[in-house]
Amino acid sequence: MKKVILILSGFAVIHSCEKNDGKQINVENRKPDTLAIPKNEKNQIATTENVDYCYLNVLAKDSMILSYKIVNGQVSGKLAYKNFEKDSSTGDVSGTVAGDTLKLNYKYMSEGTTSEREVYFLQDSGVLLEGIGNYSDNSSPKQVYVSSKAVNYSKGRRLTPADCKEFK
Repeated sequence: MKKVILILSGFAVIHSCEKNDGKQINVENRKPDTLAIPKNEKNQIATTENVDYCYLNVLAKDSMILSYKIVNGQVSGKLAYKNFEKDSSTGDVSGTVAGDTLKLNYKYMSEGTTSEREVYFLQDSGVLLEGIGNYSDNSSPKQVYVSSKAVNYSKGRRLTPADCKEFK
């Protein structure tokens, strides 16, 4: 009898959890000027200074965590890609808010090596969409996008707001 109750409880827990089906928001048809909206709307990067902002993406056993703060117009914080059975990375981000986009420099450690690259996030309907794009092939130690206009936000991860207390 205990086995039956345990198995039924397990099924109830599994089915009650929200499943992330990996679907991304299609942003190709969004209106071009998302900044011309009231401050309290969710299509704008919040720019209140000295406030912690945290976002999270969980897909199967992989997760991505972004936490940042804006001080004197400059963004600084932490970004972590925690991948199951793959290389993970964690590091610092710094950059600016450009309208509805966070334009960040990500300096991170992965497998004992320090690297640096640009990462962009688009604010859309209260979530952050990770930008995916081609990086230049130059020998610079920092990877930069070939073209900021060619960054695709429909193929990256979708980060939802999270309670910053969970990450401290």
